[in-house]
Amino acid sequence: MHELGAAQDVVRAALQAAEGQGARRVTAIALKVGQLYAVEQLLDLIAIAAQGTIAEGATLDVEAVPGSAIQLASIDIE
Repeated sequence: MHELGAAQDVVRAALQAAEGQGARRVTAIALKVGQLYAVEQLLDLIAIAAQGTIAEGATLDVEAVPGSAIQLASIDIE
């Protein structure tokens, strides 16, 4: 299940970016997701991986793109 590892990577990247900016909370995460991923499953796993972090409850926005990569497009923080 490569979605689990990808979800953990997304949360890790979002947290690193947010903490680097001194954020108290991540309110939104925007992703570009390749067509080889099961998007709904990926979103569920990101929500689980974010539990207990400053990204818990963040809105997830996905743009489907060709290929097999996942890219953290942006985050919104407080």
